[in-house]
Amino acid sequence: MELGTYRSWVNGRTLLLLVLGAAFASHAYNMFRYPIYLGDEGIYMEQAWAILREFRLAPYTYFYDHAPVGWIMIAGWVLALPRQFLTFGMAINSGRLFMLVLHLLSVFLLFRVTQKFSGSNRAAFLVSLIFSLSPLALYYQRMVLLDNIMVFWFLLSLYLVMYGGQRLMALLASGAALGLAVLSKENGIFFVPVLGYLLYSEVKDSHHRRFAMAGWAFTGSAVVSIYVLYAFLKDELFPAGGVPLVSSSPGEHVSLIGTVLWQLSRRGGGIMDPGSDFWVFFNTRWWPRDGFIIAAGTFAMFASLALGLSDRQRNREYLMASLLALPFAFYLTRGSVLLEFYMVPVIPFYALCIGLLAEKVFRSLPGNAGNLLFVVGVAVLASFYVYQARDHYTLNITQVQYRQLQYIREVIPKDAVISVDDDLWVDLHEAEQGIPVYANAQSHWKVEGDPAIRDKILHNDWRSLDYLIMSNKLYENLHPGADDFILAAYSHTQLMARFVKGDVAVEVRKIVK
Repeated sequence: MELGTYRSWVNGRTLLLLVLGAAFASHAYNMFRYPIYLGDEGIYMEQAWAILREFRLAPYTYFYDHAPVGWIMIAGWVLALPRQFLTFGMAINSGRLFMLVLHLLSVFLLFRVTQKFSGSNRAAFLVSLIFSLSPLALYYQRMVLLDNIMVFWFLLSLYLVMYGGQRLMALLASGAALGLAVLSKENGIFFVPVLGYLLYSEVKDSHHRRFAMAGWAFTGSAVVSIYVLYAFLKDELFPAGGVPLVSSSPGEHVSLIGTVLWQLSRRGGGIMDPGSDFWVFFNTRWWPRDGFIIAAGTFAMFASLALGLSDRQRNREYLMASLLALPFAFYLTRGSVLLEFYMVPVIPFYALCIGLLAEKVFRSLPGNAGNLLFVVGVAVLASFYVYQARDHYTLNITQVQYRQLQYIREVIPKDAVISVDDDLWVDLHEAEQGIPVYANAQSHWKVEGDPAIRDKILHNDWRSLDYLIMSNKLYENLHPGADDFILAAYSHTQLMARFVKGDVAVEVRKIVK
């Protein structure tokens, strides 16, 4: 079956506008109140803050934990806002609005890519609706995460390959977009072989296929090489102090290669280990939020792979869809350290596999039965998803963090030395008339792990701190040996204020010296 050989039953523009409206409503409504502000969101906002306010990539030592394109984009977005970081109240809200814009663009790209794969507006609508209404997608796509930025750039690269035809400029732009995806979140590199194979299948019969492939690879590599060149020029490409390249030690100073080796050496247990990070997140985060997309997506991925391999020419769209989903499905189960939002890149391509298989069923039915099943299925799925995601539209969880911030501003002196999680960092540092600035508010993780803060500023003495600002479940994540500095300070604190909403609790503690 050729890609794009079927016409759909409803005008594509109408369905695209409908799904964009649904995406906007589902993501925008209550997004400043749910979910809770995450520390990782705060990290990317403070790094964007450092670009705008200090003209550097991070307010602390930048150790190449992530490439910087994501927060450079956030900084550019914030720069255009009237009050910049404080335009929508708390700083993270400015980033969440940017995530909404990127999500709408991603919905458009996914809709168009699905149209090209299936030749069906019906399938494109279903795929985009799942991508927009899934409670799992809502939870993470509202957050300020590099993964969301990476998914946008990859979908743009994929779109340019599929709609660029054999135009060299479109393919060069696709390579550049793929490079930006990798520099937004390094694990975007898992998509490179699949997109390269898709490009080859598009241009293999063209007389300029070699130029197309070489140009695409060159532009992608050129974009990524800027990051490598930056590290090289700063003398931070290789580990120092005689550390061999096969070592996971970072060496005597930060380095790109040292950090990559350190990241690769981290272990979280694979899919065969019932106590691994994968199963912890599967059982406590992913499955409870949306078991449907996990079960149906996994089944559809393998079914599409089987269909594609059975006849690569006629079932090419199924093969491509399954290959787009497989890299990150493998990434989640590979056995290295996971964070719960690493699920983000899987969601659009699980939705793609589900939509293509559903369209195969719709087409197999006689008369208008396929259209009727489509309408009923969409209505049932949308109703189920809205009910399943009701917390996203009704709960105000971030109120505890807002109240915590207001308490800090009203009670704690501006010159106090504070350890704070990253979710409030920008709010405490961003200057605006009438709002106190806490220049001595330090990230909790830097207080513990950055010698420039722990040793030089705090003199490796917990008594140098005045207050601990406890984010939700922070104490549960402190471990003897790894967090002794903060634990010592915590053991000498008295509770000043505690703000609770359901199972979410944040605190302000004063250190008694």
